[in-house]
Amino acid sequence: MEFDINKWVSEKETNQVILEHVGDFTSDYIDSLLPSMEENLNNNIENENIRKKAFHVFVECIQNLYHHIEPISELVPVFNSSKIGAIVMVKEDNGCRVTTGNFIKKEQEHYLKNKIDQLNKLSTDEIKRLYRETINNSAFSEKGGAGIGMIDMARKTGNKLKYQFLPVKGAPDMLFYSFDVTIN
Repeated sequence: MEFDINKWVSEKETNQVILEHVGDFTSDYIDSLLPSMEENLNNNIENENIRKKAFHVFVECIQNLYHHIEPISELVPVFNSSKIGAIVMVKEDNGCRVTTGNFIKKEQEHYLKNKIDQLNKLSTDEIKRLYRETINNSAFSEKGGAGIGMIDMARKTGNKLKYQFLPVKGAPDMLFYSFDVTIN
């Protein structure tokens, strides 16, 4: 399988890097990361409102990685794990950006694309309404989520969610899913 996740990360590091991680996202790693992430935000983002939103988005993104990374046996020789993802947070002129990336089954592309495109078409009020409806009517999925993470990120940031699906050479049934959230 040819996809250079480190090259992808370096392309996402367009400004001052607040945090970068490529690898496995275990619950222990996430627990140890959260306090240092909060400190990094305090040291790098002056606006308290942006810091709070950024931390919230970061937690949502890292939970998505933890719950939704697809195991890929071809990654074991390179990373000593079959469940590899990446997260990058960079400071931008008027806030910051959180980018995640992980391998997915090609069959998931349509679902994710439709979900994000639908969210991006909604007004701020429509997103708030959808969030409330989803909270009130949700059942938890087999992976533990109620399907509100992306809705909540769009609601909290007021920005459109960006995504990209990149081919993985030699693995026609897999894609690399890149997801960007801007906080300002």
